Amino acid sequence: MTTDDKMLDAAFTLARTPDVAPSDALMDRIMLDADSVLAGSAPVITRRKQSLGAMLLDVIGGWPTFSGLAAATVAGFWIGVAPPVALSDLSAGIWGATIEVPLFENDVYAGLEG
Repeated sequence: MTTDDKMLDAAFTLARTPDVAPSDALMDRIMLDADSVLAGSAPVITRRKQSLGAMLLDVIGGWPTFSGLAAATVAGFWIGVAPPVALSDLSAGIWGATIEVPLFENDVYAGLEG
């Protein structure tokens, strides 16, 4: 056996020994220390109740995120109602024809101008 093997055997023998339980005096000191730390801890701060809207605003990230969502909604509505010509040309190139959906069912008011 080499010295490395002897060192490994000694380490494994030491690792195989049963764990030594801490003494009762040590456990008592640990518990007294824990009690003193808990006694000096900060008081728990309770949060006031929030409305559903305030909770939803907190969930999405606050006013900056809400303003970004509002801007994206307005831009999407604008592009949907009055699409740019380039978008119409692109859709015609992809699908072959443009499809127009009337805003009202019969378009009664479309011919009334002036």
